[in-house]
Amino acid sequence: MDNKELFIDGYLNRISEQFGVDKDTSFEIFSIAAITERPFQEVYDDIQIRQKLDQDSNLKGKDGGIDGAVFVEQGGYYTLMVFQCKNSKTLKPNQLDKFRHDVDDLFIYGIAKPHTELLQPKISEYQQLSKDGFIIEIKYYFVYAGSNHDPNSGANNQSYQAYHQPGEYEIWDAGAIYKKISQLIKAQSKRKDIKFIFNPQTSNIITSDRQGQGLYTYSVGNVRAANFRIEADELCRLVEQELSANNTYEFLFSDNIRSFLGFKVRPNQRMKETLTDPDSSIYFPLLNNGVTIICERMEIPSTLQSGKYILPAYNPIIVNGLQTTRVIYEVLKKSRLKGVDRLQNVFVNVRLYETSDTEIVEKITDATNTQTPISYKDKVSNKDFNLYAKEIFANQGIAYITKRGEVFSNHLSKQLKSAIESDTLLRFWYATFYEEPETAKNSVYEVMEVIFDAINNGGHPLHRLFNGEKDSPIYQQLLYAYTIYRYVQTKKKDKQETIEYISHATELIAYGIYKYLENNLRDVNDPNKLEEAYQFALHIVDKIIKAQIVSYEQQEKSFSYSGYFRKPKCRFEYNLEAKIVDDDSIIEKLKSKYY
Repeated sequence: MDNKELFIDGYLNRISEQFGVDKDTSFEIFSIAAITERPFQEVYDDIQIRQKLDQDSNLKGKDGGIDGAVFVEQGGYYTLMVFQCKNSKTLKPNQLDKFRHDVDDLFIYGIAKPHTELLQPKISEYQQLSKDGFIIEIKYYFVYAGSNHDPNSGANNQSYQAYHQPGEYEIWDAGAIYKKISQLIKAQSKRKDIKFIFNPQTSNIITSDRQGQGLYTYSVGNVRAANFRIEADELCRLVEQELSANNTYEFLFSDNIRSFLGFKVRPNQRMKETLTDPDSSIYFPLLNNGVTIICERMEIPSTLQSGKYILPAYNPIIVNGLQTTRVIYEVLKKSRLKGVDRLQNVFVNVRLYETSDTEIVEKITDATNTQTPISYKDKVSNKDFNLYAKEIFANQGIAYITKRGEVFSNHLSKQLKSAIESDTLLRFWYATFYEEPETAKNSVYEVMEVIFDAINNGGHPLHRLFNGEKDSPIYQQLLYAYTIYRYVQTKKKDKQETIEYISHATELIAYGIYKYLENNLRDVNDPNKLEEAYQFALHIVDKIIKAQIVSYEQQEKSFSYSGYFRKPKCRFEYNLEAKIVDDDSIIEKLKSKYY
């Protein structure tokens, strides 16, 4: 057994023991967790379709041929990641074809098919998001336990070459999963220092360039800035130096926007077309906004050296321009396969800033990222309130995950009994204590944006909770919210066969439990009281849902569970039925309660 198998088998055994599932199901959880960078518990609860069911279950095998599905909010649109995972050594074309056809039939074409009961909540969510006017990009992931380059199975490589399309239909073998987890582990360690030498181009208008034509420098407060133009190949060399030193992109883009969106999105496709067209590529710096880079220190030249500028920068981070950088890099890699080692006459505009002031970095990142939404989860990951929360949850035996992929690299998390992503828990805090279950269900992006603003704005109503003070009431609130969340998730698995809407109602049920126990929240830790609150909330939800269905039938309209629970109407009707009076003093209550 090589290290790869030893490494992966260790995770599979751990997952099998944690959830009481067989190795095939463990492989599904493991693979999906590695690609989505989510904890095993969250994959098991919300992403995996084929969960462990009793042998006599009516839902066994009714997953529509799909092992996992998750919607990733991108601000103005969504990505639907769908998974098929085979714990086998061979890659079969008929399985690859079937997976894509199943996904396309169920989601893109809306074809009703048998044996899809477990997948219905995801289908309903897709339909509702489409109805609400959101663009949804589907990404297919086929994962298997073999190797794309197995000398004993040449058919694997043939299938891989025929079907694999980066950013669209991706085939991951055991080696790719092993590499991804290794990168995640290394990404949590300290970055190895990078010293990169930029070579700003001199002006091709004024021949007597004296630092001011090809290189424009200035300072604002304690921030030094340099604006210049470089060859596109130089940006690729920065990427390659980073990969060589740290074996990952994570540090280079750590303060940037989300991940690379691939060539399926129109802006990246047009960028690629420009770069590969000799008649257009020369105009690239006029058509592209360039890249913005933050560094710890730079050495600004006072004059030319041998007719060129030399500008060293230490530990550069690209805070805006991930898409530009990755498109250029991918185009260059394909050119090299054809024997072309550089991009001719392609230049990129660069804005380089020297600062270690985190507030300034955040402002620059916000101001320069106008096309793609910022990951507020990443931006608050190292804030003081999250650091305190991590320790408090660790003391309760719970790994509080604040960074992508941390579940694979945080040794402490492997010793703890459970794990939860910070944005998931904050979303359920928003549904319960902040009393907006519909917002929590509808947009994690909006929830995290509010919390980010509360951290950084002293005048924000929630600043008292998220300002990072050790005596903030937020920590106890998060513990209570976690207990409610875990209970609702456990009950969801028990009731998914008998209650059709249960997967859609988790936020509203959590809200109902909180409101039922609000006057004595210590009862959250009493199993009998918690069950009593759950049954009360479930009864109310069941009643208002049935009334809604009757109302829609009378009006001859189609009813959507996903749509209903995304609207404030669900909370208003719950409050009316449960005789809950809206409290205008909710902010003061949250800031003062220590429970």
